[in-house]
Amino acid sequence: MTRTIVAVLALAAVAGCAGSSGAAGGVQVADPDLGRLGPSQMAPVEEARHFVSSARDELARASLRLQDSQPEAELAKADQVAASADAERAEAEAKAANESRDPAQLERARQLREQARLHKLAADAHVDFAGHLNEANKASVDAANKQVELANARLEWAKLTALQQANIPAATKYDAGKFQGRVADAQKKFDGSLKHARELYGQATASQQRWQDAQRELQANGGGTAVPTGSGVGSR
Repeated sequence: MTRTIVAVLALAAVAGCAGSSGAAGGVQVADPDLGRLGPSQMAPVEEARHFVSSARDELARASLRLQDSQPEAELAKADQVAASADAERAEAEAKAANESRDPAQLERARQLREQARLHKLAADAHVDFAGHLNEANKASVDAANKQVELANARLEWAKLTALQQANIPAATKYDAGKFQGRVADAQKKFDGSLKHARELYGQATASQQRWQDAQRELQANGGGTAVPTGSGVGSR
């Protein structure tokens, strides 16, 4: 599996480890109440804070992957323009060959037409891949944002749990059910967005393979350049 997909799957690992992390929205433990805890009672909260930090780091990485993949679309469009130019040259050569009926020129025209056809297939596959990669990276950013929300939700729940475990009277003024509900809602949203990102990365990987196969066929026919890796799914 490619490195970028592994990075997306790592979202699930971080969220799964963040079992003590916090809530979102307006359900929060007030700082003065949290301040009633002693250092030895803060371990669950500190662990939850660690996972909030990890989630934010993943969001930054996902955003960078999206930014880095943007030029792929421009490269793909340029590839299509080059393929179109090849097709025009091939047609011009074919016209001249038909007029001259020179066997060598006719064969050359046939070869150019075949290379132009293969170049168009490869260029179109490149555009398709670039689109899939961009959509997958956008979904990855969305999943990372949802992960941050989940981590924050669990952090607040960890704070309340710590107050309860320490028998701090202030804990009784909070509605634990609301905190748990926030966590459950954030978890559901994250799970859905992560699943969507995984599916899109699977599609991006398949489209990248089609592009590379088309490029290999073009090379085998005497056209194109080295089989591309570009800013592909595995280039993180």
